[in-house]
Amino acid sequence: MDHYMPQIFWHDRQGLLSVDIHRTARNNRYKIVTSSVQKEVRIWEFEFENVENSTISPLAVSFVANLVFHNQAVNCVRFSPSEEHNLLASGDCEGRVTIWKVSDSPALPPQDEMPPNKENWVRHKILNHNSDVNALCWNPSGTHVASVSNDHSLAVHDALTGLRTFTTSNFRSPNGVFWDPQGKYIVTMSPDRRMDIVDAAKGTRLKFFSTAALPARVFPTSSGGEIRLEEKMHKLFHDDQLFSFQRSLAFSPNGEFIAAPCAHLELSSSDLYGTYFFKREDLATKDAPFAFYPCPRPTFLIRFSPVHLTLLNCAENHLGLPYRLVWIALNKDAIYFYDSQHSQPIGVVDNIHFNALTDASWSPDGKVLVISSLEGYCSFIKFSLDAWGEVVTEILPACSSPNMIEEKKRKRKIIVPSTPVENKEETVSSKSPMRKDSKCTTPLTKFFKKKEEKNNDLDGQKPEGLPPSAPKNQKRIQLVTINN
Repeated sequence: MDHYMPQIFWHDRQGLLSVDIHRTARNNRYKIVTSSVQKEVRIWEFEFENVENSTISPLAVSFVANLVFHNQAVNCVRFSPSEEHNLLASGDCEGRVTIWKVSDSPALPPQDEMPPNKENWVRHKILNHNSDVNALCWNPSGTHVASVSNDHSLAVHDALTGLRTFTTSNFRSPNGVFWDPQGKYIVTMSPDRRMDIVDAAKGTRLKFFSTAALPARVFPTSSGGEIRLEEKMHKLFHDDQLFSFQRSLAFSPNGEFIAAPCAHLELSSSDLYGTYFFKREDLATKDAPFAFYPCPRPTFLIRFSPVHLTLLNCAENHLGLPYRLVWIALNKDAIYFYDSQHSQPIGVVDNIHFNALTDASWSPDGKVLVISSLEGYCSFIKFSLDAWGEVVTEILPACSSPNMIEEKKRKRKIIVPSTPVENKEETVSSKSPMRKDSKCTTPLTKFFKKKEEKNNDLDGQKPEGLPPSAPKNQKRIQLVTINN
C-alpha cells in the first residue's frame, strides 16, 4: 500500500467536497472529477509512471477541463457508469443538478488564467430542487439520476430527456442516497436517525430502519477493554449532532448487503460507533441489522472495492460469503479498511490530512483509492491486489430480492341463492337497493305520492250499484265541492 499526495491546487486551495473516478480506465490512465466550495467542477487524469530501479511508481496528474455554470458550492459530483452515454452529474447548494456530456465541438477559451480545456464538456440537462442538493447517484444502466435535497425530497430524473420520473417527499433533509446494483431499490439516510428503502420504479416507501431489538454482545476496544451491549431496544443511528456533511451508505457490488454508516449505540458507560450491514434477503422480515462492524469514531461514508477476492485460509467468516468483500469506512480523520471475513478492521490510514475528510472513490480495477478533504488536497492510495488475495473472475450469481409489498388479494364475491319471485315488481325491488323496502320514501316520492292521491279523489267517480269499497283512513284535508 503506497500513499501519494500531489501538491496540486485542485480548486485554488479551497476545500474539496466531492471526488469520483470514471468507471473506465484506458492504458492505466484514470479520469477523476472534483468539486469544492467554489463554483467550478474540474476533470483530471492521473497515472502511475513506470520508472526503472524504483520501488514506488511516481504519480502524474494532468488537467483536462474546467466546467463553469454553478453559482454556489458544488456538493456532489458523480460519473455515469454508462460508457455509451458518458455523462456527469453535479449538484450544488442552489438546488441544481446539472447533467454534463462531452461535445465534439471545440472548447471555449479558458477563463481566469486557467489552462485550455482538453475536452469540451457542455450542459446537457438542468434539473432542479427547491433547496441544496446534498447527494446524488446513478442507476446501474447510467441513464437515470437520483438526488436528495434539503427540501426534504428524493427525486429521480431521466438524465437523457430531463423528465422527472417521480418525487418522494417527507424526508428530513436526506444527505445520503444509493441505487441498488440490481436496480430494484433506492436507499436513503437522513439526520433523523432513519434509513429508508424506496421502490426504484414507483418511488413508494417500502420500509425504514430506525430502532431495533439487539442481542447482548461484548465488543473489544482498542485499549484492551470491553464494551457490553445490553439486550434491549436501541436507536440505531447517530442524531443530527454528528459532524458530517453526508451519510453516504452503499450496496455491496453484488447487492447482497446494505452497509449503513453513522451507527451509534448509546450505552450507559460509553458510546459504540461503527457500521451496520443489512442482508438483502432479510429486509422484509427483520428489523435488525445482520452484522455490526465497530469503529473507534463515528463513520459517515462507506465505499466497497469493485473486485471480489477469494477466501483466506482462516476459520473466521463473519458474513458467511463464499468470497471476500473489501470496503472502507471513512470518518473525519481516518480511513478504516474492512473485509467480510473479519469482524474488526484489517487496516487503517490515519493523519494524512490536517482538515476533515469529505469523500472517497475506488478505481474500477480496485487498485487505487482517492480521498478528498477540506484541506484542499486529494490523497491517492495504491494497492497491490496480490497482497489482498486472488481476484474472483467468474460472474457471481445475483442474490434474490424479498417481496416487500404484499400482493393485493381480490375480494371474494358472496353469491346469495336466489328465491322464487311471484311477479316482476318484486324482482325489480330485490335488485335495487332503493326498493328493498316498499315503505322507504324520500322527499320526492312523498311529493309525487300526495299529488297522485289528490288526482284519484277528484277524478275517480264510482258507478252506482257497485258494492261499497273498504273504508279508507281519514285524511287530514278533505276536498269539499262548492256549488254556485
